[in-house]
Amino acid sequence: MIKIKNTISKDTNSKKNASKNETSQSSNSARAIIINVDDLGLSSAVNDAVIQLAERGRIGASSYMAGGQITAADMRTLADLNVDIGLHLDLTGIFPSALQGSLKSIMITSYLRRLNPTQVTDVINRQLDGFEDTFGHAPVFIDGHQHIHQFPIIRQSLIKELNARYSDGSNNPICARVTTPLVDDLKSWIIYGLGGRAWRKLCAENNIATNHYFGGVYDFDANFQQLAALWESWLTNAPRTNHLSPAMHSLPLSIESLGTYAQYGSTTPAIHSVPNALPSNLSPTLIMCHPAVPASHWQDDIKAAREREFEWLMSRQFEQLLHQYEVRLVRWSDIVAS
Repeated sequence: MIKIKNTISKDTNSKKNASKNETSQSSNSARAIIINVDDLGLSSAVNDAVIQLAERGRIGASSYMAGGQITAADMRTLADLNVDIGLHLDLTGIFPSALQGSLKSIMITSYLRRLNPTQVTDVINRQLDGFEDTFGHAPVFIDGHQHIHQFPIIRQSLIKELNARYSDGSNNPICARVTTPLVDDLKSWIIYGLGGRAWRKLCAENNIATNHYFGGVYDFDANFQQLAALWESWLTNAPRTNHLSPAMHSLPLSIESLGTYAQYGSTTPAIHSVPNALPSNLSPTLIMCHPAVPASHWQDDIKAAREREFEWLMSRQFEQLLHQYEVRLVRWSDIVAS
């Protein structure tokens, strides 16, 4: 792992320096953060969690699994809430294909260069087609289930197809997730080491906007208070952006909010962190999460962790943490627009 860390030591140093200089930042500096829910479409429990969190103004983006299910009503609600929806490229989950397999098998086949590029391109196109058929538009961004989008052969095929479909000749309107570690932990460095640097380079070479740092990595075994500690660590390490104020809202006088992200009562309109006058070339931190509402009608390997994440993300304690660390929640589409 030492070799991996040394390959992006400049990134690590700049992040640490940003944290050290935090107290000297001006009052118009806030943390620009995308909170992205993975696995939309996996279950109605995940879909419901995305909607409820968006109604509270806690998230602004979600990654859809093309092999999943979502109702027309849920899609309308997400559109009304201005939630950016991206494609969660999937070879190891629910999308049926000749390449479908375990993470280990896809990783080995990819790194041995035994994946068939024609088959990979076909799966990518089928998932992009499925996304467009479902939502009626291109994905706002691209990431990968278990980060397979950054593996060899897959990443080259993906870049080629994104350019073929969406490039206007100068800039690609689609954003992409990169996995540059936000915090110095082993699992984050392993994820980044599995193609993260090469994928980030490909995105830069093809004018595809990306996030800066990437957080949200843990082993899905944390309880509520451990989740609180993890999020505090991620927010502490997220760098500030100059000339970016924490989001403010004009609220009806009858609403007395704790901070930026609260919603009180089912009849209270959702309070969203709509950015205003974002700096140009904004490159926010991305924190992924995997919440689901408690439900007995489905099961997967991390269902209990998903339900704990939902409880945490809906909590007043989480809202207070966002307020304490002067978070400005931004969306993928804000990167393109800034």
